[in-house]
Amino acid sequence: MVDLIVDTQILSYQFKGVEKYIHNRVFAISSITASEFLVTHSKNSEQPDYYIIHPARYFHPLYVEESGSGVPEHIGNPKWARMGAHRTDQVIIDFGNQFPAYREFGNEAISEIINEKKLGIYKISIAHLPKQKQKWLLRRLKHILDSNYHCYSLTKSAIDNALSLFSEFVSEHNCKGNIRNTINDLLILSTAIDREKKFLTNDNLLSRFAAEYYKAPVHKDDDQLLIDFSEKQVKRRENRESKGYINNGWSYALRNNRAFPKA
Repeated sequence: MVDLIVDTQILSYQFKGVEKYIHNRVFAISSITASEFLVTHSKNSEQPDYYIIHPARYFHPLYVEESGSGVPEHIGNPKWARMGAHRTDQVIIDFGNQFPAYREFGNEAISEIINEKKLGIYKISIAHLPKQKQKWLLRRLKHILDSNYHCYSLTKSAIDNALSLFSEFVSEHNCKGNIRNTINDLLILSTAIDREKKFLTNDNLLSRFAAEYYKAPVHKDDDQLLIDFSEKQVKRRENRESKGYINNGWSYALRNNRAFPKA
């Protein structure tokens, strides 16, 4: 059973072969980490570079093939790819007038692709990109697949947790230069909380904040921080409401997930 979720930076170190991050055990990642590692968004971009097609939203028999050869011509057409929002799932967080709206595409899609090793449909998703970028992205996804990572998608309770944390965090601290990075970090943390897993990260403010907020045991080793959200006694600090963000008028919606028919 997978009991440890790692963050994006540690996944990147493992990919680069940094010795201290290589262990003989199976890790898990969140769908947000997978999205960051596969660079679906360029730095400081509000729009995705590409949409990861959801297996439930688009069907073509070639997507299950390892080779991906003989892909229909329209698959590699940039215009077709730019209209891919309806072919994948979406998380939308509305912060009212306080912060820009947050949109994450392909959260459920990338989890299914990783967990069921559907490499072919990922190839179709990036077929419109330059060949060298395709090779670079495929090498990164193959690292995840070959390492047998399990990928956890976002749940409503994970988003609830993340928004409660974010509401508390912004009342005490400044966000990162790109607020999307702060939200991503909290969604990754909240996935570990929601799944009741241990979370391995580099020592940083957000991780310590979440550990304090949930009274979770913390183990520090050099620059690594292991936060144990698997213990049953983990709970929020007193006088903290799990949905306090609602008082700010924030809301979220999930679109085009498994509850929707194929397109």
